[in-house]
Amino acid sequence: MTHCRPGTSCFRRTLGSSGLPLWIAALYCGVSFPGTAAAQETGFLRGQGHVDANPYYNIDNYDRFWLGNDRIKNKDAGFGDIDRISYGIYAAVGVTDDIDLAFNLPYVIAKAEDVSQSALPREADLQDLTIRGKWKVWATDFGGGEFSVLPSPGIKIPLTDYENNAVTAIGDGQTDYQFRVVLHYHHESGAFLSVDTGYDLRAGLPRDEFPLYVTLGMTFGPVTIAPFYQLVNSLGGPDIGDPGFRFPAVEEDYQRVGIGTYVRFCDQFGFTANVRTTLDGRNTGDVNALTLGVVARF
Repeated sequence: MTHCRPGTSCFRRTLGSSGLPLWIAALYCGVSFPGTAAAQETGFLRGQGHVDANPYYNIDNYDRFWLGNDRIKNKDAGFGDIDRISYGIYAAVGVTDDIDLAFNLPYVIAKAEDVSQSALPREADLQDLTIRGKWKVWATDFGGGEFSVLPSPGIKIPLTDYENNAVTAIGDGQTDYQFRVVLHYHHESGAFLSVDTGYDLRAGLPRDEFPLYVTLGMTFGPVTIAPFYQLVNSLGGPDIGDPGFRFPAVEEDYQRVGIGTYVRFCDQFGFTANVRTTLDGRNTGDVNALTLGVVARF
């Protein structure tokens, strides 16, 4: 198999009739969702000198949450629906043909329906800047496609002194050092599989955590469809309601699934949509979410 990079004429010929540069399928997965530790990445690279910009709008809500391992209704804990809205920008630049640098910055608005007349503050602020690199250090032909390994270190830095100890907290409020690797396979047919995992060292109250994100995709003409799975496992911490607990310190685990789509209007512009839901959790909301965005390539 010829080694071809996304965005090149060689790569487009390799894809055959599908005609869609596969680098674009990664973009909707590059968005950091409020409350998560980091962005979900795939192994596609932009190519030297290319920049992808992905402004997005995200909304998520929940009326149930896990109190420890028990799922209960919000109203039984004295508050109603939790709604969060994010306006953000994800951008990635090809530093070389084998190295990308990606940035994500959301502005988050969170509010709770008050059913107990207690004080539930509305929070609205810049959340965290996430910076991640990807370096394709090794690749090999396999089964009519290419398998590659990409170390992907990153850092998450709070940009404001937002509230982090409330039901409506928009984040954990501390710096994370992300030691990640992306394992990626793409086939000449247009199918791909990416696994983004590693270890996140957290420099505040939350314990360190193990993330695992799996994306499986396929391109059909101008449309890419990609189901995904997300798992985050915090390595200890108190449960909500334990004596002296603080929200940033609780053990927050979850499993979520979703599906993303990218629709290409031309080689430089397209539309993304992403829906996801929560399967199981610990000290986290039973979240359903929708993200919409546009992608421009320069």
